[in-house]
Amino acid sequence: MKKIKLLSLAVVLGLGSIFITSCGDTEDVAPKPVLEFIGGSGYVSDDITLAANTDFVVGINASHTEKMKSIKISVSYDGGAEVTPVGCSLCDSTLNDAELRVDFKGTTEPTAGTEVWNFTIADKDGNSTTKSITITNIGDGGATLIEYLLDNNQETFKVWNFAGAKEGAYQLGCCNLKSSDPNSDKDIQDSTAGSEIANWPARWTSRNGTQFKKATTYNWANVTNEAELEAAWNGSGTAETAVEVADGDVYIANIKNAGTYALIEITDVVETMSDNNDYVQFRYKLAP
Repeated sequence: MKKIKLLSLAVVLGLGSIFITSCGDTEDVAPKPVLEFIGGSGYVSDDITLAANTDFVVGINASHTEKMKSIKISVSYDGGAEVTPVGCSLCDSTLNDAELRVDFKGTTEPTAGTEVWNFTIADKDGNSTTKSITITNIGDGGATLIEYLLDNNQETFKVWNFAGAKEGAYQLGCCNLKSSDPNSDKDIQDSTAGSEIANWPARWTSRNGTQFKKATTYNWANVTNEAELEAAWNGSGTAETAVEVADGDVYIANIKNAGTYALIEITDVVETMSDNNDYVQFRYKLAP
């Protein structure tokens, strides 16, 4: 009889455990606000290296199933306590909206260090979402980059389809080049094989060892000086000797693979039919 009673008790306890577990699994979890950083030109949306006293913009998109109550922005310098940036009216604001789209404008500290910027959205019940961006402040950024301009002050340049009659190569810091010009000067050259004449690939290569990296975190607006340009090269993807470009792409070029860099933004890709007058339009900046 004792064995039967013990077995019955074990069965009851087992059923109770199943019941408790089932109840826990079906318990409602209060939704939290959704917070995303806006990417693209002009914005910082991920961890990045910037120079001292550099202005930056973080774009914020937030939404919730109910109205959000507050937005708080704080920063921790070199692992210290979180503080609210001085003079920031947005950094401790009351909300009354289910959707939010706002830009935060900040400036890195005057000296080198690590800055962790925290962005928190909360509702009236205290449900919150926090996302952070770490800025590695490298201190003095060195020389300010200079954007090169054409003689008529236009801000864009073109590299044409090399199979056509127009100039299909370019020397950064100088000018367009023809097929008869020295290959040692051709930092950028259109690369079109004979079999691709009918379907121009908008592909760049070089003839002098120049390499390219496509930038993701870095963009035209947030690379302003020599140190940031080198950081953009070091912090971007794999170096390539040939890249297929598209409108809006940003590349860092390591000129002749010698540690001198250029920031290039593709501003248009134009394909024409049957005349080989296709071209890539771009702008660029270099250290003086």
